[in-house]
Amino acid sequence: MIGVNVPEDGTTQQQAIRDANSQFNQQLVTVVSDPLVSATENGHLQAYVYIGNTMVNTELIRRGYARVPDMQFSKRQEFMRKQQQAKQHGYGRWNTTTTTA
Repeated sequence: MIGVNVPEDGTTQQQAIRDANSQFNQQLVTVVSDPLVSATENGHLQAYVYIGNTMVNTELIRRGYARVPDMQFSKRQEFMRKQQQAKQHGYGRWNTTTTTA
C-alpha cells in the first residue's frame, strides 16, 4: 500500500504488528476475482471489491453512479437487478429530472 511501511521481519513485537495489520486489512477490504473475467487489455485487474459485507461494485450500480457493462461475468444477473432498481427510482445517472436556474 502507498504511504505505509509494515515491518517485514524481526522481533516478536514486529511479527505481532504484521499479523494485526493483515487481520485489520482483511476486515476492511476484500478483493475477489471472477473466473469469467480476465484483466483488461491495459492489464487492469477487474474484481469484486467488498468493504466488510458490502460489495462496492453493486453499491455503485444501486446508487446509479455506474452502469452494468456489456460483458459476461458471474454476478451479472444480480447487477442487472440493482441497475433496474436504480432506474425505477431515478437514482444517479437515471435521474431524468432537469432543473433550471
